Amino acid sequence: MTKTFEFSIIASGLDPKAEDFADRFFDAGCDDATLSFREGHIILDFARDAETIDAAIVSAVECVAATGAKVQRIEPDPFVSLADIAPLQSST
Repeated sequence: MTKTFEFSIIASGLDPKAEDFADRFFDAGCDDATLSFREGHIILDFARDAETIDAAIVSAVECVAATGAKVQRIEPDPFVSLADIAPLQSST
């Protein structure tokens, strides 16, 4: 059973003024993310369906990396509590 997980990936390394900037992400499988660019960082806000948060994040990171962007960090949904994140930390 899948669930929708919300998180953000902060990336860098691509020119947001490039003609194919947004298309690169869409074509790489990031069609479930909202794309923005702030303070020199590419920000992708995902709402990804997967069986686990780990699977959602891994697949999203792979998609972002396929564009040639460098993933800097992953940020959880602002409504996710530390208690929600703790089981992820203990499983790695």
